[in-house]
Amino acid sequence: MKADPRRPGGRGPRIAVGLAVALLALLTVALPACADSIWDRRERSFAFLYTDNLAAEVGDSITVIINDKSTFKKDDERQLEKTSDSSGSATIETPVVDVGITSTRMTESSSRSFAGSDEYDASWEFVDSVTATVVDKLPNGNLVVAGRSERNVRGEEVVTILTGIVKPEDVTASNTVLSSRIARLRVYYEVTGTSEAYLKPGFLSRVLNLIWPF
Repeated sequence: MKADPRRPGGRGPRIAVGLAVALLALLTVALPACADSIWDRRERSFAFLYTDNLAAEVGDSITVIINDKSTFKKDDERQLEKTSDSSGSATIETPVVDVGITSTRMTESSSRSFAGSDEYDASWEFVDSVTATVVDKLPNGNLVVAGRSERNVRGEEVVTILTGIVKPEDVTASNTVLSSRIARLRVYYEVTGTSEAYLKPGFLSRVLNLIWPF
């Protein structure tokens, strides 16, 4: 006698229970294989909808704001003085013959002095911005950046090259970092063109500077 599936003891409830058990078994087996977090596989460009992307990996870009103001002043003053005095006397006497040599006294004195002063003042200001690229990421998370900028301004070639190490926490929300916050910063700045011809001494002046003794 066949069981009626519409009855409580039919196969319908048993099939539903079997499907639930099978689904639970599949989930149990699949859990170890899905240990990777979906968050770890996210795209950084879609990770945050209301914040800017910051440089954090090799190949990312970051803008370096250069604002270097330096002043150097040196004052050196020296004064040396040396004085020496010496004196002595000599007497020659003989018990038999008077040779007529009287007592002789000798004195000597000398002095030497030197005074000199040196003063040197220098100041400069360099303001620029360069977009650099993260070329390496150190084990502690710091970023090694390098950037190069070439511009032509009224016939003059302006080249700026910089390298340094940036801490991620020093990067602002606008993906910029101040040059004063960069460790081991090296900046190379060169201008070639019309102004260089006026500022650079001529050939004869350079030769005279080499041989002129004063």
